[in-house]
Amino acid sequence: MSKLTQILATTYSVTINASEEASRFGVHAADIDHIFLALVIDEGTAGQVLRRAGITLDAARGAVAAQHREHLESLGVQAELPGDGKIRLLEQGGIEWTERATALISRASGKGKAGDAMAILREVLTEPSGTIEDVLARLGTAPDDLLRLLDDASGIRERDADPARRLGRTHRVFVPATPADAWALVSDAARLPEWDATLVSVTEEEGSWVGTSISTRADGKPLKVRPGTERQLIERVSAVDHRVEWLFTYPDAPTANQRSIIVALEEAAGGTQVTVDAAWIRGSGPRGIRRAIAPVTRFVARPLVRLALWFQVTHLTGGISRALR
Repeated sequence: MSKLTQILATTYSVTINASEEASRFGVHAADIDHIFLALVIDEGTAGQVLRRAGITLDAARGAVAAQHREHLESLGVQAELPGDGKIRLLEQGGIEWTERATALISRASGKGKAGDAMAILREVLTEPSGTIEDVLARLGTAPDDLLRLLDDASGIRERDADPARRLGRTHRVFVPATPADAWALVSDAARLPEWDATLVSVTEEEGSWVGTSISTRADGKPLKVRPGTERQLIERVSAVDHRVEWLFTYPDAPTANQRSIIVALEEAAGGTQVTVDAAWIRGSGPRGIRRAIAPVTRFVARPLVRLALWFQVTHLTGGISRALR
């Protein structure tokens, strides 16, 4: 993975998770403490360092909330944080970012820095305001302790995701839930809408699962849906040893591509490592002259297709993460 690709992937993952954590507290601006929470669930070395130091997501959330309450009390304000503990990023219509949080992410990808989660964690631990130092004190540790652990782990190569299928992408995420809880989510057809944003609902009809495709955004605005893809037939191809494969077809659009999602779970310290392999299986495709030029069209569109596939698989892993935290 190139440095630019690494920076983009890491920045996307950290900023989304930090924004979601900020929404749990009912605030409208993500700050450095929310970046810290996002790093606690990082699936790579940065997150592993924090979790091996005994920092769980629940404990870190509690420390951040306690610090916020103490700050309000120092201002003479006796009040609970406005959030209800649920991720409400989509309902809130997005999150802004504080200047120091934006600057911190930028520094992590500056000259001579990798721009990955470990670089962001180093910036968080050395941030001069004292915010993270106070949070860590509540967790029974200190920035220097974690920096030493990070130095010891710096030689560890990040584990690459397994190779994806031809028209697919693979992405890995850590969730602070047991493999049993994660399996109950990803292996149940009725719970697919909890983590697959393309589905509104799943019902059982004559022994088959039928999904209703999403047609409106969270703000109520209509989405453009390709004719014939309003319904999805859902088949659980296999489900064994914490590995499940789902196949989605469009009965009203027989030439459309099928969608395949494979989810594999692996026990990890403090939770579960989830690997998602999402791929499209080509249908019969266009006919006539459009069929003749299809190879050229696919070649030209290949970079955009790769980007679209990456967004799709990260949305799936993000959905699983939200559902389990």
